[in-house]
Amino acid sequence: AGIAAAYAHKLKTGQGQVVDTSLMEAALQQTYWQAAIYFATGQSPGPSGSAHVLTAPYQAFRASDGWINIGGANQANWERIAEVLGHPEWRGDPRFATNSARMENLDALVASMEAVLVTRTTAEWIRAFDAAGVPVGPVHSLGEALSHPQTLSRGMVVDLVHPEAGETRALGCPLHFSATPTRIDRPAPLLGEHTREVLRECGYTESEIESFIADGVVEAAHTGTGPEPAINP
Repeated sequence: AGIAAAYAHKLKTGQGQVVDTSLMEAALQQTYWQAAIYFATGQSPGPSGSAHVLTAPYQAFRASDGWINIGGANQANWERIAEVLGHPEWRGDPRFATNSARMENLDALVASMEAVLVTRTTAEWIRAFDAAGVPVGPVHSLGEALSHPQTLSRGMVVDLVHPEAGETRALGCPLHFSATPTRIDRPAPLLGEHTREVLRECGYTESEIESFIADGVVEAAHTGTGPEPAINP
């Protein structure tokens, strides 16, 4: 975003500029809700798990066979949630009638909702909440995420052949370019797999390279081509 903004400035003015940031600043900026609470109250909010710090119900809930995220980001969504769960009376319950009341009684709210949610599967609840227009989605295990159709269609899991491990899989590249498509067509190298290649590019002779290997200056893996590298005693 910073680079794009600087580029937009260059298009208007013809002047470039340095874009400076850090991982610390980027991470801190993502605490906007927690920071707002601290600035308003002077108190640091504690851990909240998957729950939103200002809105309820907005978190992961247990179903009969897994977990789902339900997003009750506003009063209308909350009222739909109560209907889907078969408890329209919750809309008028003083503990749950308003967002502030739900936040104050979050433990009771979660317990009441999960008592119903555990009676059906994640797929059943997702269909029901989708039909009611409530934001909802499954909480995938890592295996489910890696085998998800969207993951596979985007090429985020690739098949590779490793010289020692054989057929393996690895993560793909999350950047997709229209003119210069990315690809991952080889596994992570063995220790020293490209030592000879790199040293040749640096101008060293074969005898110098073999001397470096024999003296333990560098490591070189044997990949099935060329002479077996020397092994130090």
